[in-house]
Amino acid sequence: MERAKHNGRWTFGLCLWMILFGPVVWGQPDQNAFINDMQLFEIESRMLDFYDQLNELSSIVTHAKTEEELTEVDRQATAVDTKWNAYYQSNQAEIAADDSLLQIVADYQLIKQGLLDSVAGKRHLYEVQKGFSEAEAFVFSQDSAYTRLYETALEYSLVKSLAPQLEKLQGREQLLFAEIQSRYENTKNWAQEFPELQNRFPKIEEKYLELKNTSEKIQDMKFKPWIQRVKDYLYSIAAVAMILMFVNVLQAKLKTLKQARENAKKLRQMMNKEEDDYPTI
Repeated sequence: MERAKHNGRWTFGLCLWMILFGPVVWGQPDQNAFINDMQLFEIESRMLDFYDQLNELSSIVTHAKTEEELTEVDRQATAVDTKWNAYYQSNQAEIAADDSLLQIVADYQLIKQGLLDSVAGKRHLYEVQKGFSEAEAFVFSQDSAYTRLYETALEYSLVKSLAPQLEKLQGREQLLFAEIQSRYENTKNWAQEFPELQNRFPKIEEKYLELKNTSEKIQDMKFKPWIQRVKDYLYSIAAVAMILMFVNVLQAKLKTLKQARENAKKLRQMMNKEEDDYPTI
């Protein structure tokens, strides 16, 4: 913006100077110097025009909301830079000999790099948002698949001759869960990278843990005779009963201890009361 204002003032002053003193200067020996100044001014104006175009595109990138808008900005930036390179090559000697023009070159490269970084950052964000949504939908869509896998694995585990089919099913399930885990890890990393995705991650993690639990049950399945299944069931009941018995005993002990503390407290209160009632001399 400052360069543009300076450009406008310089143009107005130069035109006024040419009207007032042009005829005098044109006849002087330093006519060539004047022509060189005009040429440098034209080069500077053209370079600043390229700079302003990139600066405007940079502001558009900040507000871009779709991949199409971003692609269009990228296309326009490439077109501007192609024209810049051609113009720079054709005037390279004059630019290299002037400090002011070299500074414009440096400023142009800075804003160009900033624009490229902004485009790349926005494009990465759009890719992550798309990948996150796809992974989210994939994880949540596995409920029915895992229900069928679990039921089928349970049926296979009841018949000894179906052990090979059970192993194949477990192999397929391993591959499926590996895909689920990979997508879960991706969503976890993306949520850490972009705060706007963090509020969607907990539900994905909850579903992932549910599927992981079912996966472990499927992988643990194997054929067992009925008698062994009955024993396991009874053992599980016995284990639960032992745990409940332990809890009941613990509760009883705690209750007894609490009652003993209350009795001791009452006893101390009675003794203190008797001491207070004892006559003093």
